[in-house]
Amino acid sequence: MSGLDHFATLQVAFADAEAAPLSAKRAMLVAMLIDAAIDSRFAASADATGDLLAFRADIATRAPALGDIMALASLRPDGPRLVTEAVEVPIADYASLSTPDFMVSLYNDHTVQRVLLIRADGTRAEAHPLLNAAIAELKRV
Repeated sequence: MSGLDHFATLQVAFADAEAAPLSAKRAMLVAMLIDAAIDSRFAASADATGDLLAFRADIATRAPALGDIMALASLRPDGPRLVTEAVEVPIADYASLSTPDFMVSLYNDHTVQRVLLIRADGTRAEAHPLLNAAIAELKRV
């Protein structure tokens, strides 16, 4: 698949993930496509005879969201993983909620379900904004 085809597929997959915001499976597909794009960049680069792991480590250092996605895509048992959990929504943020999320939060003690990345150190990040940031970084690296 050419770089342009791969990026178009990635954009469609991300749109599908956003349309199903509670689907960890769709979020994981986007993560895997991002990871594959990084490997494709290596294969197309002048460094293709070099060290793929060093190439990926360099990208992870320069692009933290891509580093998170590469760690997730490695599927290590002790590595990051995606989960769907309830997260608290501060009252001040209610104006930014969609109508369905607002209604859910009213009946669920000011919480809404989100797909989260749980890093190896236990910190959490919402998956969709992280994927969006990784796609933006992918355009720049």
